[in-house]
Amino acid sequence: MASSPQVQIRRACDATAQSWSSPQRGAVNWWELFGGDVTPTSDLTLGIAEIPPHSPIPTRGHTHDAVEVYVIMAGRGSVYVDGIFYPVNDGDAVWIPEHAEHFVRNDGDQAVRLLYIFARDKFSDVHYCFPGEDT
Repeated sequence: MASSPQVQIRRACDATAQSWSSPQRGAVNWWELFGGDVTPTSDLTLGIAEIPPHSPIPTRGHTHDAVEVYVIMAGRGSVYVDGIFYPVNDGDAVWIPEHAEHFVRNDGDQAVRLLYIFARDKFSDVHYCFPGEDT
């Protein structure tokens, strides 16, 4: 008999902080909470990302080969998707198609904190492209 999946509880404060910050990518910190790279789970990858106030605005967005969902947990910003800025506030959700160029701009004085979700087993299975860095 196969064993049942076990409940997993993860806290952002216990997750490894990751980040990037550059004129091309902007600034973002993130903590992967669930995904096959960090937990014995499958089928989705989920974490928390934070865009600090007064962060540089990327010259271009990024793309990847997976659909992504953002759920805005705090702050006020705009999500850029394929040339259009969409204003977002806490409680809003954004579905981003695969291969769409996108990024989040912080439009306020507090961090924009969001939940990100990919329908992939592992974060490492999401293949990123940064068009602003291509030469």
